[in-house]
Amino acid sequence: MKLATLKDSTRDGKLVVVSKDLTRCSEVGHIARSLQAALDDWAHVGPRLARVAIGIETGSQPTLRFHEHDAASPLPRAFQRLEHSAGAVVQLASDSMVPPRSPIDIPADIAAVTSGVEVAVILGDVPMGATKAEALASIQLVMLANHLSVGGTALSPSYSPVAVSLDELGESWKDGALHLPFNLSINGKAVVAANAAVATGFADVIVEAARTRPLSAGTIVELASSGEGQSITVGDVIRISMKDPAGHSIFGAIEQTVAKAGAL
Repeated sequence: MKLATLKDSTRDGKLVVVSKDLTRCSEVGHIARSLQAALDDWAHVGPRLARVAIGIETGSQPTLRFHEHDAASPLPRAFQRLEHSAGAVVQLASDSMVPPRSPIDIPADIAAVTSGVEVAVILGDVPMGATKAEALASIQLVMLANHLSVGGTALSPSYSPVAVSLDELGESWKDGALHLPFNLSINGKAVVAANAAVATGFADVIVEAARTRPLSAGTIVELASSGEGQSITVGDVIRISMKDPAGHSIFGAIEQTVAKAGAL
């Protein structure tokens, strides 16, 4: 299934189930108001959301038109966000995610930022001392990430409009890693992007993170691709997406323009 969060007047947005072709969605507030609420009771809520996804494809479920521009981050804020960097697991800011079609606002005294294309997973509850099998079983959803930084300092990240369950990825998800290439362009010009698969899979990172403490449902874990980060400056437009082997968009697209904070 594919899940998205639509912007509304609340901080956590409105959860919807999205069709496979990303054109339609169904509101599921009667099941879970937000994605975090769904993750908190995933054993019961997950199967209900999956049934809605089936209903969307068969035509038995009422739907609305889905527009990626209306989407916030699947999790507009998260309890924690972890990344594997330089051989260690580090914790990053997670209180405010930039929507996938909103500008990348940078401080007035900064000339450029570095964009790193990543794959991210959203976890269910993970016990302290989790095994590799438990770590893999805790991965509930996958999404793309635009990891932004200035001089090594991370900025608020952006995630794809849609987060997907593992069954949507088929054989492209193997050994705790996603084996598909990114589609990356800057100002409409394609940039050679690395394959999403990396040497360290998500299972190893989750095991390390949970070695001394449990991880709460809704934790986001990111892994950088092996490709170099891209330097982008004011006015640049970056677009990040990924297609399945049949050429269909999986997660929707992150498409953002770099802008000075507070500029009109």
